[in-house]
Amino acid sequence: MYSNITFGKGMKAALQGGLVSAGINIFWYVILVNTVGISNLPKGFVMAIVFSSILPLIVGSFVYVLLLRNFLKGKLLYYILASAFAVFSIFPSFQTVLPDGSVAPANFALLTVPMHFIVAVVGSYFFIKRT
Repeated sequence: MYSNITFGKGMKAALQGGLVSAGINIFWYVILVNTVGISNLPKGFVMAIVFSSILPLIVGSFVYVLLLRNFLKGKLLYYILASAFAVFSIFPSFQTVLPDGSVAPANFALLTVPMHFIVAVVGSYFFIKRT
């Protein structure tokens, strides 16, 4: 158990990791739009990338701090939960209809699936190194 870890340190790590993962995800988006030609994405998709990169890490930082403070194997439990959430979060990427009701563009899963894993890996790295 880690008694010296604080929610402030966790939040700072989440914001740093979120900004880094958002940058990587936007870079991935630009690469795929320009090479594969993904089009017909909803308006504001880049902002969705930014928020979807930061918000899960904010929630994850609270979970990480709580697990580390309260369980001897808190880090292991966090890895298991983060991995499970990363895997389960990719399933909507394979749907043919987007949440706004429009048809998902071709190669949408190719665009979004790596983004989920980027956020999980970068966030976990920042939680471990910065808290």
